[in-house]
Amino acid sequence: MEGDLCRLCGGDGRIGNALGRSTATCPGCHGSGRRADTSSRFHDVTKTKPSHYRPAAAVAAGPKTPVTTEGVQLASEVNASAVLAADAKARLLAEIMQHESRHGRCTRSFIKKIRKQTRAAPEEKA
Repeated sequence: MEGDLCRLCGGDGRIGNALGRSTATCPGCHGSGRRADTSSRFHDVTKTKPSHYRPAAAVAAGPKTPVTTEGVQLASEVNASAVLAADAKARLLAEIMQHESRHGRCTRSFIKKIRKQTRAAPEEKA
C-alpha cells in the first residue's frame, strides 16, 4: 500500500482550485503524494478516559466571613435580625462579603441598604 498514489491529488501532492489559478497542499496525503495510512480508521473523540474525570479544583480559599470592622458589625446585625429567614441571612452575608471583595470596605450607602433589609417592614395604617 506504500506505493499507492493518493486518490485526491493523483500523486503530485498539490491540488488546484476550479479556476486553475492557485494550488495548495493536498489534504489527503499532506503533500507526500502517497495514500495516507488508513489502518486505524476509527478515531474515538469521546471523553471516556479516566484522565478526563479529574476532581475539580478546590474552591478559592477566600474569607468565609466579612473582614472589615463595618462588615463584621453589619453581619452581626443581619444574624441578630428576627424578621429574616435563614436563607435571607445567608444571602445577605454573601452579599456583604462580595461587596467587601469588590470595594475593600463597606460603603455607607451599602450599609444603609443592608440595614433597611434587616428591619421589620413598617405596619400600614388602616
